[in-house]
Amino acid sequence: MATLLHFLRSLVVTLLAGFLLSIFALSTLMGGLLVLQASPVASIAQPCYVQASWFLAVFGGGDRLEGMVVIAVTIGVVTALLGGFSAYKRSQRSEWHLAMSNVTKD
Repeated sequence: MATLLHFLRSLVVTLLAGFLLSIFALSTLMGGLLVLQASPVASIAQPCYVQASWFLAVFGGGDRLEGMVVIAVTIGVVTALLGGFSAYKRSQRSEWHLAMSNVTKD
């Protein structure tokens, strides 16, 4: 039972880390482009900001914030799935090493 709880806790932490890191990355990108609009590179930053806004709006049904959340949830779920897969492969590898050590002892 404790192993299951550790596994589920690991998945939840991985999901939250993926979600929060993607929210941070997307908001940093949008904030950076917004700040660059007041600089001499505004002719480059403005079209990039508009394109990034349209991209996020597509995923959010017209709202950039919802698009950011949808992308962040998707990335969080994918990171949790990858964490579960790595735990599965690690347990397989442990079983294989145990089986091979038993074969060499015989």
